[in-house]
Amino acid sequence: MRPVTDVTRDTTAPSTSERWMEEEFLCPCYYTDNFFVRSLGRHVTYDGTAAGFDAAHPNIVKDMTDERRRDVHMELEGELARRRGHFAAARKRRAFVAANYKPLRPEVYTLRDDFVDPRWVELAELARTHGGKDALMKAGIVRQRPRGVFAFPALTPRFCELMREELDHFERSDMPRAHPNTMNKNGLLLYELGMYENLLNPLLERYVSPVAAALFDGGAREMADGSDSLDHHRSFTVRYEPEGAGKDTDLAYHFDDAELTLNVNLGGHFEGGELCFGALSSDGDEMHSARYPHFHKEGIAILHRGSHCHEAFPVEEGKRVNLIMWCRSSDVRKHGMCAMCGKPREEKEEEGEDDDH
Repeated sequence: MRPVTDVTRDTTAPSTSERWMEEEFLCPCYYTDNFFVRSLGRHVTYDGTAAGFDAAHPNIVKDMTDERRRDVHMELEGELARRRGHFAAARKRRAFVAANYKPLRPEVYTLRDDFVDPRWVELAELARTHGGKDALMKAGIVRQRPRGVFAFPALTPRFCELMREELDHFERSDMPRAHPNTMNKNGLLLYELGMYENLLNPLLERYVSPVAAALFDGGAREMADGSDSLDHHRSFTVRYEPEGAGKDTDLAYHFDDAELTLNVNLGGHFEGGELCFGALSSDGDEMHSARYPHFHKEGIAILHRGSHCHEAFPVEEGKRVNLIMWCRSSDVRKHGMCAMCGKPREEKEEEGEDDDH
């Protein structure tokens, strides 16, 4: 793999078209909350110090050996360092990939009509012309289970095939890359591949946004702040393989840093790997015992609130590849509640100002 430090072009001040809005609306909790410790299989808070972590999580550390505690602290230190340098490193990788990588399937970098399932086109048109959820549900295209989790045909088999081939080609190359998120080791950040401007941004604008605005206009448990103002996203792929392959096999129970999440199965031959939904992150513990499985099929999208907790069961055979879009609203990110810590943005900003003094 070519080292990231080979990049010489300064990309720390990207143009408007290259702006990564995720960084623009970052909540301070990004550096303190929701640290996933792989060796523990859970999320924790971390103030940057070993003493602070031990004090905040006495039940976790009480039975640890000194060696085990050191290993956990090192994992946390590494994750904090990654977060602090993440955006600058990602822009460097993007610039390097753009200058040095030759795609196998360049056509997948631009959205085409034949990439989108005609039934999703129909849903988007219904949403624009008739508005609410009822019209979309009556079309017989969308399935809802459990409440607030919608499944519908999204991408064509041809696109899924081309995309899998392109992703495999990139992963076999010596291009620099990062983990797609803190929980998944296997997959790609599609910002770094240059797939935002002509593929994923138009997909969000033309198809995800109108359908999301219509489906999430219902009662309290079906409302989603920002569903009618989605304007940016964090998109990546994840890949799951059976135990023993040294890859991700499953995904622990969690919720997403998103107003809404679109999860599309890009296919592959696999067994197992069900996507299972529980309750909302704001619900009491007793609500999280039930699970509602989705047996995810190629080209099918699942759209849900980012706060709807979910997990992926182990893949037992083959390989499953999914496209994930964490869909976000600038309005919510500026003025609403943080999707991760649950505090109003203004309150977090005031806390930061007090700390500075």
